[in-house]
Amino acid sequence: MERPPNPFFRWLNRRWAGRWPWLLPTISFVAGWLGFLLIQRSESMARVIAVMALVGWPWLLAENLLGRWLERATHNRLPPKLLGFVTQNLQQEILFFSLPFLIGATQRDVGQIAFTASVALVAIVSTIDPFYQKHIASRPDTSAAFHGLCTFIASLVVLPIALAMPLEQALPFALAITGLWLLLSLPRMLAGIQDHRLRLVSIAAIGVALVCLWQFRAHVPAAGLSLKDSRITQTIDELQPGPVLRRIDADALIADGVIAFVAIRAPMGLSQSVMFEWWHRGIRLDQITERIQGVDHGWRTYSRKRNFPPDPGGAWRVDVLTPQGQLICRLRFVVE
Repeated sequence: MERPPNPFFRWLNRRWAGRWPWLLPTISFVAGWLGFLLIQRSESMARVIAVMALVGWPWLLAENLLGRWLERATHNRLPPKLLGFVTQNLQQEILFFSLPFLIGATQRDVGQIAFTASVALVAIVSTIDPFYQKHIASRPDTSAAFHGLCTFIASLVVLPIALAMPLEQALPFALAITGLWLLLSLPRMLAGIQDHRLRLVSIAAIGVALVCLWQFRAHVPAAGLSLKDSRITQTIDELQPGPVLRRIDADALIADGVIAFVAIRAPMGLSQSVMFEWWHRGIRLDQITERIQGVDHGWRTYSRKRNFPPDPGGAWRVDVLTPQGQLICRLRFVVE
């Protein structure tokens, strides 16, 4: 015979599941900005904050197993809604904590703006209890997909800081761990889908989503790298760039060349690679790899171009990318 819910659990569910719904998202968002600012100044404190944000991540990765264990440990007296409330709040913590890092890394690129806006929208949806409970938590497929997104964001943004991982490894690692988690979650996702064709579509959709994230990786912000300065110039002295140039005379270009300069603060003092891609009239001419160093020294670098096509006039663009192709900044100038 099933035991009635414990009065304490009933009180906990009633008091906390519907009270102060924006408290945790607000705290997580503020903590995210604090971590974003501290990563520029204090390596150890930023890492502590990131680890705190990941405390509940194991629950999200093993929600079914841990949930069943808690039900057995409490003899089924723990209200199911309370377990869902824990999951929902941990998702909110990950999403709202990661938002400042994504916002800080987002460039004036339509794809990056759309990506960050999508994460912000998902974070807000996680706080709308009626919609969340009806359309996400109550369905195994949407619930697992929501978990997968939170896993990807945590792996992309928070985990590299907590583990002092070079950001050039963050995106491949995030895709790998998210793909593995979704693969392990397939039985749960497919349990609520009776139509075999829809099951095949769901499996294919997972693969397509992961491939699209990789193919459009330039539009995934390089969260954690902080752009301090970027400019096109023609002079540089001991990593001190000259004045910003937006238009360059063709004769001066041929005589003196042109420099794309960036100052990028890398987290945790780790060495990072960046790529300079030089584009002229929509055609890529060169791809040059340079290195920056973390917060203590050497976080300025530049790419100098001296070789030009016979007719260098027109619009030029320099994309600064991570080694995996994520856009850090985009510089433009015109040769007259």
